[in-house]
Amino acid sequence: MSSQGVSYVVPGDVVAVEEEYSEGQNVYVDYDTGVLRVASIGKLKLDNVNKVAEVIPARRLKSPKKGATVLGLVTQVRENLAFVDIYGEVALEPRPGRFIEYSGVLDGVITPESVGVDRVDDIMNFVRPNDIILARVMSTISPYLLSLKGPQLGVIYALCSRCGEVLALEGGSLKCPACGNVENRKLSTFANSKLIRLDIRRLILRRFQ
Repeated sequence: MSSQGVSYVVPGDVVAVEEEYSEGQNVYVDYDTGVLRVASIGKLKLDNVNKVAEVIPARRLKSPKKGATVLGLVTQVRENLAFVDIYGEVALEPRPGRFIEYSGVLDGVITPESVGVDRVDDIMNFVRPNDIILARVMSTISPYLLSLKGPQLGVIYALCSRCGEVLALEGGSLKCPACGNVENRKLSTFANSKLIRLDIRRLILRRFQ
């Protein structure tokens, strides 16, 4: 089968017209309009040889258990809340480094009370958009409440808010090697460690796919 135009779709999406393709797995004909619609969340495949449209069901996302350590990307900070895309779980015991990526992205949130310091006037002093973090899951439903309490939890990768360069750890702060900007975060003890090996660039790009 040769396929083109691969993309993720949800129920009700129009993927083709009846004259161009016939319905395949998880695709049906809307006879009122003459279009093919999606019946299940998944990946669209258009077979341009046999002219069949089908949807391959998406794998069910694994739900993190309470207490799991997860890796995420801070997507935005609003009203003193940090919103996080959760990518997978990180095993810190008996030794750190094993990363189990989820089949999709889950939603998480960090509140001022879960940062792990006595006083939080502005959560932007602890996490900022595009930070990669290690956090602990504190709830069982989405959006998952995430905690940064504990020395191993916090920011492990950050970009300069002025010029976008990767910040380097210098003492207890982060300094931009390009513009000299110094920023504070709630840092993980793994912020300068190579024990957790991640393709950071690929994870960040997933946000824009």
